[in-house]
Amino acid sequence: MTLQSVIPAEESANATTPHDSLALALRLAAPYFAVAVFWLVFHNAWLAILAYHAQILWWSRGHFPRLMKPRPTWVMLFVLVSALAGPTLYLLLPYISHVDLSSWLARAGLSGASLAVMVFYFGLAHPFLEQSHWSSLRERTRFAHLAFAGYHMLVLYSLLTIPWLVACFAILAGASLIWQRMARDSGSLLPSIASHVVADLGLVVVAWILVVRG
Repeated sequence: MTLQSVIPAEESANATTPHDSLALALRLAAPYFAVAVFWLVFHNAWLAILAYHAQILWWSRGHFPRLMKPRPTWVMLFVLVSALAGPTLYLLLPYISHVDLSSWLARAGLSGASLAVMVFYFGLAHPFLEQSHWSSLRERTRFAHLAFAGYHMLVLYSLLTIPWLVACFAILAGASLIWQRMARDSGSLLPSIASHVVADLGLVVVAWILVVRG
């Protein structure tokens, strides 16, 4: 089984259409549109993530990669490593941020019940949609790794110090490369989605705990 078997067939067909370059650019830019308008202008995290996901749904037209049973490979190790994301944030946040986390989240409309619901949505739905969106883009252009990491910087620039922004960019670009390799080696997106869930869920749960504790 090849990676092509977990990517919708229309991805391959679209690769030869005249408007392919524009479509590729718009798909790469999807999170940038959402974050630039709804996070940076309206300061609403829910609108930003829903606008991003709406674009993913639009481009997918309801055709998502098939979630095959993965071949046994080393990739499951990265799923376990991803579990360190939450504890690492818990330990490092006081040293890498230059604003109070609670205030930062509140300015983005994430407090109280809104933050609690985001824990589940961002931790479970977001990884599936994002991996589905970026898996084919990674196979189309190496720039996808940089584009994936780059849009996160628009979100984090007001929270983290410059050196840690650079570190986060490198970590996210590296994670994108590993996710691509995981999909290729396993013949399935399940390991990539699983590690993404573990990482994102850990991050948002820790953020919620820190906010609740004050």
